[in-house]
Amino acid sequence: MKILVVGMCDSVHTVRWISQFKGSNISFQLFPSTPHRRLHPGLRSLLNEKQKPFVFMRETDRRTALLFGIMDLLIGRRLQAHRIRKLVQSEAFDLIHLFETQHAGYLFEVVTRKMRVAIPVGLSVWGGDFHWYGREVRHRKLISRCLRTIDFLFVEGARDEILARNYGFVGLSSKPISAGGGVGSDETLSVRPSQIPPSRRKKIVVKGYSGRVGRASLSLKALLALQDLLWEYQIHVYSCSYWMTIRILVLRFQSNLKIYSYRKKTLSHDEILELFLHSRVSLSLMMSDGLPGSFREAVWTGAFPIESIGSCINEWVDDECQVRLVNPDNFSSVVNALSVALTDSRMVDMAHVANTELAKTLSIESVRNQALQEYERFGKMMKVRS
Repeated sequence: MKILVVGMCDSVHTVRWISQFKGSNISFQLFPSTPHRRLHPGLRSLLNEKQKPFVFMRETDRRTALLFGIMDLLIGRRLQAHRIRKLVQSEAFDLIHLFETQHAGYLFEVVTRKMRVAIPVGLSVWGGDFHWYGREVRHRKLISRCLRTIDFLFVEGARDEILARNYGFVGLSSKPISAGGGVGSDETLSVRPSQIPPSRRKKIVVKGYSGRVGRASLSLKALLALQDLLWEYQIHVYSCSYWMTIRILVLRFQSNLKIYSYRKKTLSHDEILELFLHSRVSLSLMMSDGLPGSFREAVWTGAFPIESIGSCINEWVDDECQVRLVNPDNFSSVVNALSVALTDSRMVDMAHVANTELAKTLSIESVRNQALQEYERFGKMMKVRS
């Protein structure tokens, strides 16, 4: 099976989704939906493999993407759309898979204005694609127009399928699946019983997203309010913006917190997992999300997850002891959740045990098998556009 992926080639989610199919009968050709951004190092590694490569990208898309991306800012994606049309006409693809809505989905809608696409087109819904952006009238119109071109959806929760139907989507939808691929292998899952119990760990890991959707600033305020409980803990804040790193540096000198920051993309996924593996608590505040990467990583490593109510997490857990969901704009609820996680050792250890089955569901093998089944199902059930 040959799949054209139009997606964010700077994203670890793209890398992790594609890399899990290594050794299968699927090959991918990539077209960047964000040509102004650099290729993710993991993607470059996949593209440069010599033995049995299964990921391809045209040299022009690698070398001249930035130029085309800048030009497209002036003409509303029309140049990129023209290049996708030429690619689809020149290659025999079995499926087209769009990774994320606001870049790849909107771009592909422009493609279809001058071309009838006669092969199935799927869209992976990432994070708040519908849930967050759908709050704006302009985006609601763009989402509806995008969904008219889509035959099937990969969703992380029923919430996004319901929203898609409300926007006029009439195609097929997957069962909830991790859009960012699996977290680790079944082999590494077997060492779970020998991991250090979360209650004995002396680190806290925090997602550093801030701005429009991220609420890392509130995370820092909550940590500062509880600094008397944190005197023996190291706090590691990852995926920070430049200004967030400055703020954390100032906070380190103004408080007793042993807090460290890492800029976006300076840590590999394995290095982030290593932080989680030694952390008692994972704190991630976002106004909107799907199945957050921070939650997947916390479940996998045993860190107790404190996450936001604007996600799809409630569709993935059976017991409230597995996670603490908070309002990311409510300071007192965040402080309370963090205080409980720092003082109730029995709770964090029980959550680690309770999340074992969910960790199996999120393994690379499990997500890959589900994705293969969905690809096969969509490929068989979709009718050629007339």
